[in-house]
Amino acid sequence: MSDRPPQGWMAEALALIHASHHRTRPNPKVGCVIVRDGRIVGRGVSAPAGGPHAEVYALAEAGAAARGADMYVTLEPCCHHGRTPPCTDAILAAGVGRVFVGVRDPNPKVDGGGIAKLEAAGVPVAVGLMPPGHEHQHAPFARYILDGRPWVQLKAAVSLDGRIATAAGDSKWITGPAARADAHALRAAADAVLVGSGTARADDPALTVRLAPGSDPLRVVLDARGELPLDLQLMGPNTRLYHGPDVPADRVRAWGDCGVTAVAAPLVGGRLDLPAVLADLARTADIVRLMVEGGGRLHGALLQAGLADEAVFYVAPRFIGEGRPVLALPSPPTVAQGWRLEGPTHTVLDADVRIRGRIVYGAPPTAPADGGH
Repeated sequence: MSDRPPQGWMAEALALIHASHHRTRPNPKVGCVIVRDGRIVGRGVSAPAGGPHAEVYALAEAGAAARGADMYVTLEPCCHHGRTPPCTDAILAAGVGRVFVGVRDPNPKVDGGGIAKLEAAGVPVAVGLMPPGHEHQHAPFARYILDGRPWVQLKAAVSLDGRIATAAGDSKWITGPAARADAHALRAAADAVLVGSGTARADDPALTVRLAPGSDPLRVVLDARGELPLDLQLMGPNTRLYHGPDVPADRVRAWGDCGVTAVAAPLVGGRLDLPAVLADLARTADIVRLMVEGGGRLHGALLQAGLADEAVFYVAPRFIGEGRPVLALPSPPTVAQGWRLEGPTHTVLDADVRIRGRIVYGAPPTAPADGGH
């Protein structure tokens, strides 16, 4: 036995997730540790989809020491046959003594079934042990599996007066090197990164991971009218471009010649239908975590549509004045009817501050935002 509280061991399982740099989509990335006599004897983190789950890796490392030991796993063990056998079977075969679960699996194929199977076999299970600040670790997977769309994270580097660029469009660099490196780590953790046509044209971003460990996410750009230049950095492999249904066929062929995957999407009021785009990303590309890097019109349109789940803003100690706003959307009639962050965290990165939290919706205004996709 150990005097360390269960949440302390669960934090060790979470640390495995944060230290890994591979993607597991569409599966959640799960961390697991096995503890015996106050020390960790097995560790595991989910492999890419189709590979072993975290519990299997941890059990393999623990070997015979797993018998009678405690398992701490961030998500409820699966109890159904998918691409891999049920983890509950492996746990029971190894003789694990107790199982501590961070959160229940929202997948209807599990959703308490793994817990019930373990308890029916005489293994005590405790649920809801995520450390403070990590209760929503698996919320993106829940959004994907229950709502059929990715978890949408709005990211921006912003001045103290809420600007992401000057009036002339210059944005390099609002924040310093530490904040930019941190943003690249966020990008590496995302399955895809999305920009609108305005940002693609103005900034010509590469949207690759260069300042942190990890691989590049899928790049997604919205171009309703098919007017973006073909020589942009985004116009190449690992890019999916959503366009309106009336874009000429020769333009679509030109994108394909560049290596771009072009996808026609419906228009609503002359703009791309954002719910349809998100649903397609989940359905056809298994995108669970979508990071949106702007600009302000796209951020505002996602908020206005109720499709933004999280915000990560890097705030720099500088003023820009009459530049481009981080959000372009109508003001609510009252402060209470606006949007706010739930349980925000604040991280100092040299001179800059990262503010991160889940977006909570008030009663949004009725006038539509100018999406400009």
